[in-house]
Amino acid sequence: MEKIFLIPPSDMSDKLPFILTLAGITYPDAEYKIYRECSELYVIEYVEKGAGTVICGGESYRIEKGDVYILPAGFEHRYYSDKKEPWKKKWMNVSGELCERLTEIYGIDKRVHFPKTDIGGLFDELFDYLAKHPADNERNSYSAIIFHRMIQRLAENSEKKHTGTAQNVKSFIDCNIYRKINAELVAEKFRFSVSQLSRLFKREYGVTVYNYILEQKIATAEKLLQNSSLTVKQIADMLNFTDEHYFCNIFKKKRGVTPGRIRK
Repeated sequence: MEKIFLIPPSDMSDKLPFILTLAGITYPDAEYKIYRECSELYVIEYVEKGAGTVICGGESYRIEKGDVYILPAGFEHRYYSDKKEPWKKKWMNVSGELCERLTEIYGIDKRVHFPKTDIGGLFDELFDYLAKHPADNERNSYSAIIFHRMIQRLAENSEKKHTGTAQNVKSFIDCNIYRKINAELVAEKFRFSVSQLSRLFKREYGVTVYNYILEQKIATAEKLLQNSSLTVKQIADMLNFTDEHYFCNIFKKKRGVTPGRIRK
């Protein structure tokens, strides 16, 4: 069973950057399931009780009490209740370019599952407004503000819960410095966007992930130049630089001298 707030479309809907399509509350139902082959909507849901499964982008997530999930437009959406513990959840379906832009700005555009993040009160604010103003022309503007606050809270809570991420990232880079490694690969491994991971890392170490990787490669190259008989080309190859010329240019930019000068 569901309580649904129907949002009648306005004449300007196609031109708005944010459109609230549907919102509501789903009550426990063991047979509850939703499937969209390629959704045109963004879906944000807060689980107040129970559990269930969400599948998006080929990944499966176990969603439990207190969790939030966001399903982006352009993907398959498949989600269903646990039969023994069917969920009660609050949700809204939205569309418009603002959805994508906000998740990108706050660095959570690559994430689906946000464990233990209470945004139930924000949904209550939205539902209260929709109940009192069923035909208000400002409903899209109001719901956009609520959506923005939800995204802020998800991003803030995500960063608090990953205070150890920077240390783990540093260890991963240090242990894989001879691999072809970059910020995108590291972000994908730790399930963050590049911007969000770099923000976390810079807060801890004062540099971005990209700059840390580059500095560690140059520092390793410097030690090899000083303490081995490897050629400059061999060192460039070992550290997975594109080619010797690129390595020499980067090295000189970072150290002020060429690798050959260091060797002498």
